[in-house]
Order: sequence, then C-alpha cells, then structure tokens
Amino acid sequence: MRLATAEAHVLSSTAIERRPFAALLPQPVDALRAVADRVDREVSVHPLAGVRAWLDGDTGRDAIEFPAARLAAGERIEELMGAAAALWGGSAHANAALAWKTYCYWTLAPVVLGYIAARRVPVLDAANAVFGVADDAPMFSVRQIRPKFLALPHDPCAAHPDVEVVANEAVLLERLRATVFDAHLAPVLDGFLANARVGRRTLMGSVASGIAYAVASIAQVVPDPDDVLAKTLLEAFDVGDLVDISTDEAGRLVYRRRTCCLALTIEGNRTCSTCCVRTERP
Repeated sequence: MRLATAEAHVLSSTAIERRPFAALLPQPVDALRAVADRVDREVSVHPLAGVRAWLDGDTGRDAIEFPAARLAAGERIEELMGAAAALWGGSAHANAALAWKTYCYWTLAPVVLGYIAARRVPVLDAANAVFGVADDAPMFSVRQIRPKFLALPHDPCAAHPDVEVVANEAVLLERLRATVFDAHLAPVLDGFLANARVGRRTLMGSVASGIAYAVASIAQVVPDPDDVLAKTLLEAFDVGDLVDISTDEAGRLVYRRRTCCLALTIEGNRTCSTCCVRTERP
C-alpha cells in the first residue's frame, strides 16, 4: 500500500506539474476569438455566428448534430438535405445545393478565420468536426471534437500540446487544404452528388464563394490586403476560376460567383447579392 501510495503521489505530482505548464502557454483559440470579437463589433455578428459557441467553449447548445465522419462516409446526407427542404422547400437538387452551401461555409469559416487571424489553422478533417442544425439562431454551427491546430514555427503557441508546427506558410496552406477539403469536404461533396442531380461545378462554386465571403468579412479587421488573402486561399483550394474578386474604393473585397447556388429556383425567386444570374450590381 505504501508503494502504491508513493507511486500515486509521483504520478499525480507529475500531472500537476504538466497542467500548469500547458495552462501558462497562450491558448491556440485566443487569437481567433479576438479577431472574431472585432468582426462582431465592427462588421456584423452574422459571418461568424456559427463558430461562436466553439470559440467560446460553449458545449451546451441544443442542436441536431451531424458528425462529419458519418457524412463523409455517405451517411445522413439525405437527413441533412431534408433539413434544407424543411427550411426552403425547394426541389431536391436545389435543397442539395443549398444544404451543401451552408455546410461548406460553416466548415470553411473557422479555417479562414484561423489563417487570417494568426496563420493558426484549426484542423477540421472529417474525424474532428461536427455540424449542428438548431431551431433557434444561430441555426447552423460547426465545432471541433478535439482542439488541434496547425501553426508556423514562430507562433507564440508553437509549444502548445494542441499545436502541430509546420515548416512554412506554403506547407501550412497545403495542410489546410488537405485537412478541411481533401479529408472532409471532398467526400461529403461526393455524398451530395450521389443523392441529388446537381453538378460538381455548382457545388464547388460554393467552396469559392464561402472562402470569398469569409475573407470579405474577416479581412476588414486585419491589416493584410483583402484581395491578397482571398487569392491565396482560393488558389490553395483550386477554385479561383469560380468567383470574380476585386476591391472597392475602401479596399474591401468585392466578389461575384460564376456559378449559381440555385436559391433563385425556390419560390419567391430569391437571389444572393453575389449571384451570377443577377443583372444589377449589388
């Protein structure tokens, strides 16, 4: 018993020593939360509403959750499309396009936020992401299952146990795409294509517009040029040909899709302000 007690004391002491060390390090999510707070105050609460609970560590939200791993395996796609049908009442292919557009944006938003805020990217492969649909606002959300980030060698959080350090920004962008697209969005996209008659180019257009919208919202509160950030991320995902981008007189990003998300086919003939079908400029 004495030996067991002594061993327990050593183990508990070691654990106690490790916990304060990790707690003293900057937390990887802090920089993202700080920039998100500025977006909320200076731009709008809407662009990042679906990631606020994750940023703030709030796990008490009441929502129907769709683990990305199941969606990437082709499961529950019809259920997700059904949620879109209940909201918008469109055709099967329009519901698929709109469900994908929504899912795609909220999966990309935290990754774009992390890149812009600190070149510190949350890992959101299918094994580490959950999409939520709730009755109250924000209706859609995404969260990590386990905290894991990619960062550069000079990052203040480089020594944090939840951070994987990559060699340089080129590698960071490669890993960003590999985790959130190749290992997540791509297989989920295939699931949508298998369940609805909608074109791959139409769905990939929502990858481009999701990146552009996130950049247009977040880049307003950081010094980096909006169009440079947008081009960098669009090129990383090979979707630069699916959206036209420019900047206005204030240097803010302006973009227009080259594909339609099919919202205009829903009753009421609704179109997005960035729709390629609109004849007037927003």
